[in-house]
Amino acid sequence: MIRKMQTEDCEAVCELAQKSFPDAWSLRQFQELFRYETNYYVVAEAGDAICGFAGMSVSVDTADIMNIAVAEAYRRRGIGGQLLRSLMEEAMAHGCTQLMLEVRESNQPARMLYRHYGFEEIAIRKHYYRQPQEHGIVMRLIL
Repeated sequence: MIRKMQTEDCEAVCELAQKSFPDAWSLRQFQELFRYETNYYVVAEAGDAICGFAGMSVSVDTADIMNIAVAEAYRRRGIGGQLLRSLMEEAMAHGCTQLMLEVRESNQPARMLYRHYGFEEIAIRKHYYRQPQEHGIVMRLIL
């Protein structure tokens, strides 16, 4: 089940982020997401556990996807696609005309997911990621 993220989800989301990303956000950064109306985050639940999350920031006609993560045990079950579709729907509801994101150059599963949903690779950000240092691929979806 996909639902809007609540403040009480921050610890579980932070834990999942730390297992998924070498440069994951802190608990405080996740808690501060709720201070801004431009942020939209959702979680995926399996039973009582959070098994995925995704979020974006909306600015005028563009939404920037900030994070998408699915717990390793739940990958390849369509959860990432459900999270992504939820963000796409919310972006359209806000009148956005495009979605943007950066993904690690080596993250082929994520790049394939985004391409499946119509995203195009439009640029490379040299040395965008740290730990380890890696290029970021900028992707865009016209809504």
